[in-house]
Amino acid sequence: MKKILFLFIGVLLFWSCTSPKKTAKQTEAISLDGEFLYLNDAAVLNTGTDIYGVVIDQKLVELDLQTRPLQKDEYDMVQVFIKGIVTKNPNEEGWGNLVRIVAIDSVAPSIPENNSIIKLSTQ
Repeated sequence: MKKILFLFIGVLLFWSCTSPKKTAKQTEAISLDGEFLYLNDAAVLNTGTDIYGVVIDQKLVELDLQTRPLQKDEYDMVQVFIKGIVTKNPNEEGWGNLVRIVAIDSVAPSIPENNSIIKLSTQ
C-alpha cells in the first residue's frame, strides 16, 4: 500500500513539473514608450525597436481621448508612456505581438523631424 502511495505521489510531482506554466511576459505589466496611433478600429504602438498591435478595450479608448488634442491630423502619431501586458498574437493577421494597456503614465506630442531642404542657386 505504501508503494502505491509513493508511486502516486511521484506521478503527481512529475506531472506538476511538466505542465505548462504562464511566463512572466503573459502576466506581468511592463513599461513601454513609443508612438501611438488609433485609426479605423486598429491601434498600433511603435517603440522604435518593436511594433505592437494594441488590444481595443476601455483603456485604449481612454488613451485615444488623451492623444486626440495632441495630433496635428488624424494620421499623426503621439508619444505615449504606458504599462501593458505583451502577448503573442493568436491570429495570423496583424502584428506578431499584442499589448493590452493596463495603465497610462503620460502622453506627449511627438518630436518633429527636422527635414532640412537645401536649395541650390547659381547667382
